Amino acid sequence: MKKLLQKIVTVLLAAAAALALAAGNGCIPMKSTEAAASDKKITVKAASDFTLKFPADWKNQYVKKASRDKKHGSYVAFYSKKCYKETKEGWLFSIMRFEDDSYMDMPDYELAGRWNGYSYVALFPTDVQVMGASKAAQKQYARIVAGSRGAAASIQPVKKEREGKSIYETSDFWLKLPAGWEGSYITEEDDSCVAFYAKKCYEEDKKGWLFSVMRFEDDSYQEMPAWKLAGRWNGMNYVVSIPKSIPLEGVSEDAVKQYRKLARSAEKAFYTIQP
Repeated sequence: MKKLLQKIVTVLLAAAAALALAAGNGCIPMKSTEAAASDKKITVKAASDFTLKFPADWKNQYVKKASRDKKHGSYVAFYSKKCYKETKEGWLFSIMRFEDDSYMDMPDYELAGRWNGYSYVALFPTDVQVMGASKAAQKQYARIVAGSRGAAASIQPVKKEREGKSIYETSDFWLKLPAGWEGSYITEEDDSCVAFYAKKCYEEDKKGWLFSVMRFEDDSYQEMPAWKLAGRWNGMNYVVSIPKSIPLEGVSEDAVKQYRKLARSAEKAFYTIQP
């Protein structure tokens, strides 16, 4: 673990001594992906806000159905083509958007991605979806369903234009900072973490931590006392940590005033994270 990430985690663990651990807002690790029928992939724009990579031999072999709107509970569902045409069966998987963690009540799901304030959750059938279908349709379903989990795990956000001046950018993500932050913050950055501080507090006494964005390739962040999953793509989890309380003793009134102003809009900043 890198030096800056260790520093942030140390602060969080110290705060945990006086606070109950946060619970119930975890991220379910992806299950192992079955081998696809082909190593070659095709990129499919499944919706206006995400793409998927399918095995090349899925071409013309599936049907896509989607809800009209992009909101909480909306979905894009994929079916084996022959089964669907014959019986409206053959469901392979769906991607649903959630604003909360109610997806955790689903019988078989994986958290595939997160951005724009939505969790993109892959839902899978708990039994074979071929009742009443012909042998040819069943054979097609059996062949392509093996690649469903890998296809769902390949989700990528459709990149947005970076509008406005207040953009903070790294090699793998960017976020939009609220109006009034320009010239008022300082960052510490390494390859595992970016920490944001109010400028005056930091310059006066290395204080004023606002929030951090940490990168995790696994779900070990769930062991931290307080965290929010702000983004997920390319198999990387972008996890935000926020101070429960920050000692500002020893800094000027102007520095405290600046810190409090920025802290009020910190959440607005980190939920804009994009690749």
